[in-house]
Amino acid sequence: MKQDKFLLVNLEDEKSKNLANVISSDSARKILNLLTDKPLSETDISKNLNIPLTTVHYNISQLLNANLVEVHDFLWSEKGKKINFYKLSNKFIIIAPLKNSSSFIDKLKEIIPVVIFGSLTSFGIYIYQLYKSKLSFDNILLEESIADIPLSMAQVTSSAPVMPTLSTDFNYALWFFLGFLSFTLVYVIVVYLKTKKRH
Repeated sequence: MKQDKFLLVNLEDEKSKNLANVISSDSARKILNLLTDKPLSETDISKNLNIPLTTVHYNISQLLNANLVEVHDFLWSEKGKKINFYKLSNKFIIIAPLKNSSSFIDKLKEIIPVVIFGSLTSFGIYIYQLYKSKLSFDNILLEESIADIPLSMAQVTSSAPVMPTLSTDFNYALWFFLGFLSFTLVYVIVVYLKTKKRH
């Protein structure tokens, strides 16, 4: 099953309070910092940080509940005990300071992938227009190099608008992104107002 890459919390709910408590713990922060290097077991963490195994177990449990760490792998000890190896969760934490806004957060959570898709699409359009404009410009240079006679003033004048046409192609990606961003902003505002009115 595909894991959610976003951890969306509201400052008013219990999840954000648990998250704040975990982050405020010195031991938890040390564990998080240690796990940036590689996945480790509770015993490895205890030895590296020189703290009791019970303290490590408690903080790992809190970090798991807060979705800040996850089980990376496991192995079986000689005594047949399952040993988990933990790593940092690959998630973005987004905090929404709204009251009674669970439905708004759900809607915002749904639109985040769409925003990413729109941004990538805009970038793709920009790359395409850049390539297309460069190709057109190269063709113009090729045609000019083939001509054996010098251009008359009338020909120069008639061909002058070609360059502005090429430069305006670069605006397509920008206009698409601005339009998409405006639509997204309006959607978020409408959903927020509806949610606020409902509560």
